[in-house]
Formats: sequence, structure tokens, C-alpha cells
Amino acid sequence: MLADLLATDGVVEHCELRSTVGFMALHGGIEEATFEIAAEAAGRVGASLYAVVQPERLTWHVPSWRYALGESAALAGFCSHVDVAISLHGYGGVRDHPQRWVTICVGGRGRREAGVVGEALRARLDGYVVLDDIDDIPAGYRGVHPDNPVNRVRVAGVQVELPPRVRGQGPVWEGHDVASDGWVPHTAALIEALVEAAGRLGDPVDA
Repeated sequence: MLADLLATDGVVEHCELRSTVGFMALHGGIEEATFEIAAEAAGRVGASLYAVVQPERLTWHVPSWRYALGESAALAGFCSHVDVAISLHGYGGVRDHPQRWVTICVGGRGRREAGVVGEALRARLDGYVVLDDIDDIPAGYRGVHPDNPVNRVRVAGVQVELPPRVRGQGPVWEGHDVASDGWVPHTAALIEALVEAAGRLGDPVDA
């Protein structure tokens, strides 16, 4: 399915190999602002980047575990180059959670690394609920499938599910003037947290 998606007109695959920490955005374009946030954080900290971005008219959600390394030389190269990956996804919040719109899930198989990301998010995003205990995260948002590319890098992967508000989406931001850097305050704080976490994960401990 990944090969079919990449062959679709207008779909763009991005891969930039820099440091051995990398950001991913597998559903750019359909999960709003995930690619832009990943690219900004990666650029600020000199991290690697892998993303697939769909044009506005396309809404093809290929599950992460269907992103087969054998169907993309760029993805395979990213995973063989990167020690620790942080994959950004957009979702509608934990449906039954009392603070649904401000709930961030920090999944993936790299639990030590997820703790580093969770700590950075809590420090920067006052008022958000950060779930980084895997047992607290609903099964569909845990990001622990072994075929998920974030779990196929050399050491460990962290999957971060971001609700609309922190991505600058939704009615709360209607009419809000963005800062000079183009981000609403919550998204700016999110990027700062991701940059901080990536810097701390630059010398990973082997799993």
C-alpha cells in the first residue's frame, strides 16, 4: 500500500538524513500540521526527517504498520540511519477523556525515550494532559506494532498523538494572530518541547 500511495499524483516523500535522532510525519496533509511541525523541529535541532505529504484533495490514510520498508528506499534508509525516532500524528483526542481536546498520547516501543518526550511536553505545555504510561493510552494510539516504521529504527521509537488544539487547529484559534514565526502559542511551545527532547535523546542508550 505504501508503494501505491507514493505513486499517486501529488504525493511527496521527504527524507533528510542528518543526526541519528529523527522526526517522522507519515500522514502529512491529512493529519494537519504534523509535517510542518516535524520539519520545523528537525530543522531547529539538526535532526533527520522522514515524511509523506498528501495533496489537499487526497485523504488516503494508510495505517503506519503498512508502511513497509521494502516499498521505499528512502524510508529504509531513514530507519537504518536513525537511532531514535519521534513520529508525529494527529488525532481527535481520547474520545471519553474528560480533557479530550488537550490530551497528548506518547506511545511507541521506546518507553525510556517516551518518558523523555513526555517530560519535555509537560514542562512546556501547561494545561495539557500527557499520557506516557503505556497502560493509560488507548490501544489504538499506542503505536507499538512491530511493523510501524517508528519501531524499526536502530534503537527505539516514540509515537506522539497530537490533538487539534496543540497543532493550531480548531475554533479556539479562530481570529488569533499567529506570532512572527507563524505559530500559535501552543504549537510554538510544542516545537520547543520536541527540540528539547530530541537534544536529550541525541546519545541514546542501546535497547
